[in-house]
Amino acid sequence: MNPTRQTPPSVLLLVSALLGALISGALLRPNPGVQQVDAGGEPRRDSARSLSRSFQAAARAARPSLLNITTERWERGGPFVQMLENMLDSKGANRTLERSYGTGFIVDEAGVALTNHHVVENAKRVLVRLHDGSEVSARVLGTDPLTDLAVLELPAREQPYVPVQMGTADSLEVGDWVLAAGNPFGLDQTVTAGIVSAKGRSRMGIATYEDFIQTDAAINPGNSGGPLLDLSGRVVGVTTAIASRSGEYSGIGFAIPIGMAQEVAAELRERGRVSRGWLGVGIQEVEPEVLRRLGYGNVGGALLSRVMPDSPAAEAELQAGDLIVSIDGQPLSDGQHLSHLIAEVEVGKRVKLDVLRERQRLELEALVVERPDTPAGPPASKDEPEEREVGIRARLLTPELARFFGFDHDPSEPAVVIAAVEPGSLAAQHGIRPGMILQQVERSPLRS
Repeated sequence: MNPTRQTPPSVLLLVSALLGALISGALLRPNPGVQQVDAGGEPRRDSARSLSRSFQAAARAARPSLLNITTERWERGGPFVQMLENMLDSKGANRTLERSYGTGFIVDEAGVALTNHHVVENAKRVLVRLHDGSEVSARVLGTDPLTDLAVLELPAREQPYVPVQMGTADSLEVGDWVLAAGNPFGLDQTVTAGIVSAKGRSRMGIATYEDFIQTDAAINPGNSGGPLLDLSGRVVGVTTAIASRSGEYSGIGFAIPIGMAQEVAAELRERGRVSRGWLGVGIQEVEPEVLRRLGYGNVGGALLSRVMPDSPAAEAELQAGDLIVSIDGQPLSDGQHLSHLIAEVEVGKRVKLDVLRERQRLELEALVVERPDTPAGPPASKDEPEEREVGIRARLLTPELARFFGFDHDPSEPAVVIAAVEPGSLAAQHGIRPGMILQQVERSPLRS
């Protein structure tokens, strides 16, 4: 039997010392997963204080550039007043001066400022209160309802105005801190904090061209047109709208990326309007599953619901039901993507369209023209989803449904029954109600 090997006492002492040192070092080394405390048992506040100082610096940098905007406009009376006007043949005679509030911010030393179109729309007068409390009247240089942006000009003065520092939304990541500065409910110089909740939000029904930054920074009535700031105090967006059933903050707000706002502002300053490319198509937004059922597979693209007569799309022989999958080789994700790309194309340029039609691939070419001027209210022909224009949901009229609604219906005549009408939509404004029967659109019978 082999004798047991004995460890020398000196080695045991050395191992013990090394283990003790390792254990002590492990106990003293900060654990990133455990909250650190000071000698008094209080959590360390270095990170919180650093974040607070960033908030303070960003708010301080933006404060001299913020504008409190009050607009005055004439408004007609309520339904009873309008009824009396109709009876007495005095339409528009009874008007009251109404005031509304918003925010803006200065973008250059000459006194040019940005805000939302809906803040100054139809305004008789635009009053602006500066950060020092002084009040001036501003002139509207131009507005763009399709992006909900407007450019203002403040009166000239000897002392230069203080412009904001411009940033970029491209570098923003979901989870980044942002600040919303403005005048909610008329409360001057209010700053709220939140994070970037999402980017690239579209199809919200807020504007025609949408690419919103979504944030949970508190945005309320009066914030519209104010700056969305990063922690360096640079403007990354223009706060525009909220998603809320009550009309007040509910955790979801939207801002226009500052890059888009700068491009629009440059054209408004130069010519008072924005020139955009146009094809003359209606776009039907559909889910990928619907495209697969139509035989288009998993490809993305813009499904055309109509082609305007005498439009560039008609000259290019596009048809309703076509799926445009790319423009000049750039793949399309959806209909909004098509609208944005065409709007950015130089007027007079020809673009190559990759089109799927009845499972056949076609290559067509279209001349991009300038988008027709937008009249008051929604234009009759614009490159945006039609369902937002109309606001109805319908079902094929079956004999059972006809009997339920009390209609004598010939099954050989196709028709649909209105199932739902979106509140505030064009359909609702024109008296369309659930239960109505729809047989034709533009004299064309409905079969589905």
